[in-house]
Amino acid sequence: MELVETVVGPVQKYGTGAINMVFAHGSGIGMNHHFMQSFATAMSIKNFTVYLFEFSYMQQIQKTGIKRPPPNITKLELELLALLDALTLSSPLVIGGKSLGSRVASLIVDQTNALGWFALGYPFHPQRKPDTLRVTHLLTSQKPALIVQGTRDALGSYDEVLGYKLPKHINLRWLSHMDHSFKPFKASNYSQNEAIERAAIEIEQWAHSKLKYTVPQV
Repeated sequence: MELVETVVGPVQKYGTGAINMVFAHGSGIGMNHHFMQSFATAMSIKNFTVYLFEFSYMQQIQKTGIKRPPPNITKLELELLALLDALTLSSPLVIGGKSLGSRVASLIVDQTNALGWFALGYPFHPQRKPDTLRVTHLLTSQKPALIVQGTRDALGSYDEVLGYKLPKHINLRWLSHMDHSFKPFKASNYSQNEAIERAAIEIEQWAHSKLKYTVPQV
């Protein structure tokens, strides 16, 4: 892992693959969380260069040890756009995240040079608020996406999501009997680590089959 200092904070860089990937964290976990580190490592050995970072509110949590909720989603959009400007990554580039991070990526992707976006557990609605949907912008989005979701995700289960009628260019892959954090229920056949690896394989296959890009010649 290489640490890259930017004007919007430190960035962890994993791998030297041909496809650039910016991976944003969830609302309550930073870039050093096991989930983030495991996924970055898995992708870095699949011809991706992965960049992990933290939104400013999470940087403050890490400095002070005091938990705080994320700010307004618009502020996070601006921060992710600023990070992409600071990194100046060339195509092929994909952006995405865990939960909140994926929502932010989905909101800004059409303003960037990213070829598509991905989600590991997209927060289709807040917990216990299934009528407060976060899908309007997805229905008019232009770029390809892949959402890897647990079938028993409390923020968007299998039965719920199938009723949203998402555009065909937003692909869904399901992890049976997994929750929002890819933690298994008893009926699941694999562990959280195996689910993360499965998600990495799905994203690798999606990137090569659905996204139009040319890998630079060496």
